Amino acid sequence: MNQNKVGRVSKLRDLLSKAKSVGVVDYKGMNVAQATQLRSEIKKVGGEVKVEKNTLFKIATGIKDLDIKGLSAFVFSNSDEVSALKTVFDFIKKNNVLSFKFSLVGNKILNAEETVKLSQTASKEDSVSKILYLLNYNMSKFVRTLDAIAKAR
Repeated sequence: MNQNKVGRVSKLRDLLSKAKSVGVVDYKGMNVAQATQLRSEIKKVGGEVKVEKNTLFKIATGIKDLDIKGLSAFVFSNSDEVSALKTVFDFIKKNNVLSFKFSLVGNKILNAEETVKLSQTASKEDSVSKILYLLNYNMSKFVRTLDAIAKAR
């Protein structure tokens, strides 16, 4: 492997080590304006988009049986597992371009369908706020019930 490719693999390994998840998308059919918009939106949520050769990505991951074909863009989600994937999913719905091939989350490979489901989950902040709301609501209801019982005696 020539020095240029070694450097590119090294950069991919660095990105992989920092990422909480990586979405692999088929980016055929995108124009330059859409690609720029997608990169900007993903950067806002703490991610990065990299277009690289499938073979170099496969070498960087170290997963020998990884099957990647066609034009691929790699979406690295650095802040959490779902934010960049969610951004890609919203972009797909809005622009009717791109499609997920698969994603890497931790040491698991999720197929396209599983990746779409993951991208549709609520963010960590939303989930935590909903849990706190429910805990607070139920606790308040419990305290009011206890108070009503105490006053009834």
